[in-house]
Amino acid sequence: MTFKQLLSEHFNKFSASPFLFVGSGISRRYMGAENWENLLKRFCDLIGENYTKIRSQADGDLTKIASVLARSYSEKWWDSEIKASKDVQYAEHLLKSDSPLKVEIADYLKKIHENVNEEFREEIEFLRSSKIDGIITTNWDLFLESIFNDFSVFIGQEGLFASRNYGIAEIYKIHGSCKDPNSLILTHEDYEKFRKKNPYLSSKLLTIFVEHPIIFLGYSLSDPHILEILEEIVECIPENKMDALKENIIFVEWDPELDKPTLTESVLLKTLPVNLIRAASYRDIFEVLSEIKRRIPAHVFRQIKDELYDLVLTNDPKGKLYVKEVDDVGALEGQQEFVVGYGAISKIKKSEEMARQGLIGLSREDIVRDVVFDNGGYDSVSIVFDVFPNIIKGQINIPVFKYLNASGLIDEGGRVNENGLCDSLVARIRNNVEDYRPSGGEERRANTVPQINEGIEQLYNTVDFNLFLRMAVFVPPEILNLDALEKILKKHADDDFSSGEKSQFIKIVCVYDLVKYSRRYGPE
Repeated sequence: MTFKQLLSEHFNKFSASPFLFVGSGISRRYMGAENWENLLKRFCDLIGENYTKIRSQADGDLTKIASVLARSYSEKWWDSEIKASKDVQYAEHLLKSDSPLKVEIADYLKKIHENVNEEFREEIEFLRSSKIDGIITTNWDLFLESIFNDFSVFIGQEGLFASRNYGIAEIYKIHGSCKDPNSLILTHEDYEKFRKKNPYLSSKLLTIFVEHPIIFLGYSLSDPHILEILEEIVECIPENKMDALKENIIFVEWDPELDKPTLTESVLLKTLPVNLIRAASYRDIFEVLSEIKRRIPAHVFRQIKDELYDLVLTNDPKGKLYVKEVDDVGALEGQQEFVVGYGAISKIKKSEEMARQGLIGLSREDIVRDVVFDNGGYDSVSIVFDVFPNIIKGQINIPVFKYLNASGLIDEGGRVNENGLCDSLVARIRNNVEDYRPSGGEERRANTVPQINEGIEQLYNTVDFNLFLRMAVFVPPEILNLDALEKILKKHADDDFSSGEKSQFIKIVCVYDLVKYSRRYGPE
């Protein structure tokens, strides 16, 4: 049996299509991109730094080299010629001391996918036609998005957790993207934060690993960052289920000396059996993937799932789904892209009750995250009248104006129609920004921090984060840049807060919600 027949037979064991787990070897192969060390060398030369000197200061650790280099950029970049107009072009991204280096790297990478090596054009076309359900990648460039341009993209761990995703026609950029410079996992500090969240990432990926074949491309078998993620996943799986996982993991090792690809078995982490492909080219692999039979393209299937979700949650198909009695489905006129028949139409109305029951189970944390990311898709009227009466009791601070505003209960003058609202909600409606500001020592401290009166960005960029959490509520609402505050909140929403820090963070979200949605501080 040929290699392609063996691989095709293996994929036929699964009901779901494969996921690709893509590393930097793909970018080096198709675009001539540098490896990590050579990328750091490039940006050392750009700022006039001695790479050997920096490497010795960082004990040869690439993440620490990146940290030392980031500090050098923070000192030199602003007055250097290489900055050009990037301080204006990337002004909204220059939020931290390591932002200049990340901005330079992002600017360099954002067009690199346009320089594809023509030698691999045919191989890339097979990749483009591959029948896959999604991609997980640690790459920062935009090559994969350019190939699978119908796929939805989720950036960073925050994007993976905060956004509505369905595990199909999606690209998860777990180490960030050049579209958002500050999302790049680059420095030693970045990796430490990433490791803290590894268990959460692994739990999210576990479902994908169990349900899909996963093909690792562009990584070394000894890549420590990938092995860390795999180790977290392995820890979640009972030992007697390990052999079943073996069928799902396919690791591709590039070997330019081979005449033809081979498919064998290997072991990672001493206990994780995997399928190992060794090949000098990816063409045969992509050709097999392109021949997988699928009745509905992945991006269309994702759209169906998305619209089904909206139908169940809001009972409003928005003209995108056609719903008929089951017996009448065959009587549709014309060519339909797809038809959903789900019991009798009278029963579909019950989804409204189901959705409401699901909403009632929401917590304060769910509400806070939805205000920050604005992606929960919750029905605001149900939140106001069904959810708030259950969760506001005993909760000192909770954002409420987003849902009041969306429910049409706030007039243009900022007055709230309180008819039918629970007493706890009415009490919070009467809060102003001043009600979220502590008195005593914190108030006196605020008088000694001049950046408070300069704006939220200036405060964030000047003081340490713990002090920022305590002082942000003192920024006057008339100078509060909501876009800048939104970015800061999204960046830190998944931080490992202490209980006191979490309380301060929620206060800031409440102020953000109040200023943005209450209509007391200007138009929304």
